Amino acid sequence: MNEVFDSEQFNVEYKKDDNIVLVVLKGKATRDNYRTPMMHAADMVLRHSCKVMAVDFKANPELSEKDLNWSKKVLFANLKKSGLETLALIDDNDLEIVQAIRVFCGNKFKTIVCKTYEEVKLRTDPSASEADSKYASMTREQALEYMGLSKDADIKEIDDRFWQMSKKYRGQEDPESIAMEDEISAIYDIASGRRDIRAEEEERKKNEPMYFGRYKSDWDNIIRYNWKNWLLGAVVGISALCVIIGYVMNSKSDCSVLVFGHMYLDNTYIREALEEQNLKNPYVGLADIVVPNDENIPMDKMGNESFNAQFYTNPDVLISDERSYQYYFSTFQDLGPLYDRIMAGLSDKAKAGVRPVYMSQREAIRKNNDLLQSSGFVAEDLRNPAEFPDDPVLIGIEITDPDIVTKMGVEAKWKSRKTTFVLGRCANSKDDDMTVLIITTIINAAFK
Repeated sequence: MNEVFDSEQFNVEYKKDDNIVLVVLKGKATRDNYRTPMMHAADMVLRHSCKVMAVDFKANPELSEKDLNWSKKVLFANLKKSGLETLALIDDNDLEIVQAIRVFCGNKFKTIVCKTYEEVKLRTDPSASEADSKYASMTREQALEYMGLSKDADIKEIDDRFWQMSKKYRGQEDPESIAMEDEISAIYDIASGRRDIRAEEEERKKNEPMYFGRYKSDWDNIIRYNWKNWLLGAVVGISALCVIIGYVMNSKSDCSVLVFGHMYLDNTYIREALEEQNLKNPYVGLADIVVPNDENIPMDKMGNESFNAQFYTNPDVLISDERSYQYYFSTFQDLGPLYDRIMAGLSDKAKAGVRPVYMSQREAIRKNNDLLQSSGFVAEDLRNPAEFPDDPVLIGIEITDPDIVTKMGVEAKWKSRKTTFVLGRCANSKDDDMTVLIITTIINAAFK
């Protein structure tokens, strides 16, 4: 049976017989109504090792600027890392957004425009890739000459010429028209330089180490997006495996960061910011913590088990959202002694967008008591807050604007609230300089 995610605006289906993820846009969608289905689609591509995803524009999405930016920074990057090779855009109305997506995605994967899903299957059949192989040795200059353009033609001229050449064949079902459209697409891929960019990326990937038949970057993404399925039915055993993986990762990394809260995370942006500081292979992990569960989201132990497994690998820095940290007080170390050094390392713009976050142990006990009582514990089972100190402790530094956090590759899973970042020091961290460097680097990068 095919796997399906259905909503009012989208239908996302894994076509098992074709090994294609089909996304059908049924109506205008914004924010979570757009992003959640598309993340499901990216997850299906990863889990089923799909090389093709088709998007059927039965309606014009009319995406907002924020959703477009999210697509560029998060969605398309995740699809690329998931192993997607071809993005097929099904469009029967010559929508402008389809052309824009095709142009933007050309560097990441082969993009084709079709009239029907049947045409997608026909043009992505491995046995039907004659055009690509036929012109494999063609140079960019030869492709431009084929298109009737000068050698110094810019990308706009190339795009315009491609659409002029392919328009007469688009949507035709006879073999000659299909072959001509594939030929023109292959020529365009070369003329625009996108074939060579993808080839360089593939060559880079070949130099990565392989484990059990997969490249290291493939395993990074499988672990990042598919760990929930691994945990099902084997929480304890898989948690132990996570500890081992975390230990191995940390042993090869100059630093590590653990992000926790109810969110999606594309760790590319944090990792790249740390790599710019000459930190080798920074490890950025995620634990999906649903707390406080005031939206009645189905609960399980997977998030806490993942948090525990990664926490005991001794990350340098913990990052939480503005509410989850309150239930994990004991996992943070007082950041007070490092506060002045951190603030001195921030840009003026970053300083204006952050605030210190304090909490006492007594307050933390009250929070946990409330959580336990909501789970059925009686008063006799709870600790007395009055027995614990009420002195405020600097838990971390909060980036207060959720839109800034979204720019860093984060998307809240909550139904009604956004997410901010609270960056603090892990209770097990002992390297003051590393803590300061990581926190200042991430905050400054967020406000660039």
